[in-house]
Amino acid sequence: MGTWTLFKRENKRFMKVWLQTIFAPVVSNLLFLTVFGLSLHRNSGDVLEGVSNLQFIVPGLIIMGLINNAYQNPSSSIIIMKFQQLIQDLMIIPLKKIEIFIAFIGSAVLRAFIVGGVTYLTSLFFVDFPYHSVSLILLTSLLVSLFFSFLGMILGIWADVFDKQAFVQNFVLMPLIFLGGVFYPITSLPGIFQKISQANPIVYMIDLLRYGFTGVHEFSITLSLTILTAGVLILGTTNYLILRSGWKLHS
Repeated sequence: MGTWTLFKRENKRFMKVWLQTIFAPVVSNLLFLTVFGLSLHRNSGDVLEGVSNLQFIVPGLIIMGLINNAYQNPSSSIIIMKFQQLIQDLMIIPLKKIEIFIAFIGSAVLRAFIVGGVTYLTSLFFVDFPYHSVSLILLTSLLVSLFFSFLGMILGIWADVFDKQAFVQNFVLMPLIFLGGVFYPITSLPGIFQKISQANPIVYMIDLLRYGFTGVHEFSITLSLTILTAGVLILGTTNYLILRSGWKLHS
């Protein structure tokens, strides 16, 4: 009951400002789709074999929505609780740390799925997909949401001001997203830049989702799934251990 209550509290927190948390990122993704998709679609052929420009871009935009919202939800919530001096109350309420962990991560994943889902539904007005593997689409979306929910919660615990959260999002996550193959194939880059891009985990996330939608991929599916799953397990374990230790949460 306590976990469910905290989960609902986190959901109400972001739904009360839905214009900012849900509507704004969807509109932003639609603008990207309009500028980089529809405007280029008329003057370009297939980006990859059998994959049109619009089919190529939409999975990347969905990943972008998943990443930003899964990261923002727990990180902003925990920092706000620190400013309101509520974080100490959270640490002493009769809830196990795993229950607090599940509530925060569950809410972050829900928010990510809402934004990603609405982005996908609106994209259907512009593009059709062959849908190679719906199960892989759902699995990839879940793993990506978990990955960045864990990262967001870790950053929320570590950061004591919003500047640190914004710095990571604007100067680390956003460059990695834009250099992760959202708008261009990694294999189209010169050799040295392909090697550099392969060090970016977001490359494999986008490639997995794109494969689920279109059946076309640039990297090994097994390798991509292994990297993503390992990242989720490592970040999830680290996140829980930090929460259980009370690091930067107990006064």
